[in-house]
Amino acid sequence: MPDRKDKAAEMLRLKRAGRWYEQGVHFRCQAPECSQCCSGQRGEGYVWLSAEEMQNIASFLDMEFEKFTRRYIRQIDYAYSLIEKPNKDCVFLENGGCSIYDVRPTQCRTYPFWPDIMRAPEVWHREAEQCPGIGVEDAPVSAEEIDEQLEIDRAGRRRAGIE
Repeated sequence: MPDRKDKAAEMLRLKRAGRWYEQGVHFRCQAPECSQCCSGQRGEGYVWLSAEEMQNIASFLDMEFEKFTRRYIRQIDYAYSLIEKPNKDCVFLENGGCSIYDVRPTQCRTYPFWPDIMRAPEVWHREAEQCPGIGVEDAPVSAEEIDEQLEIDRAGRRRAGIE
């Protein structure tokens, strides 16, 4: 069994290679009991959307696109984000859950497998302090699944105009 020093050396090697999560990680979303990633507990945030995602949500809510965007969308430079409630919660966080879960934006679907979070193990561990789903031992996620989620997130960011 490798000791802590060997594990640390291996983690550093993988980190330098850009894929520190080669052996996978453990994660399972704790919703609906947990909605910390949707709440304003961390302060202001952005949920970036593409035009297609805005249209999907508008249709799901049975709203005209223009009415939906006036009510729920804010422009940040050249991109669009959902508005927040005064307490900084996502506007669609209701009773501890997502009221648009079936059509939630790509950014929501791919959390916590975002490039910023997956760039280094220490960032992942810091995120675990905020997310009780990170580290759930009986919920392995393979490196291949992580790579797929990262690519989905990057594509979503490109469609939303933020990458």
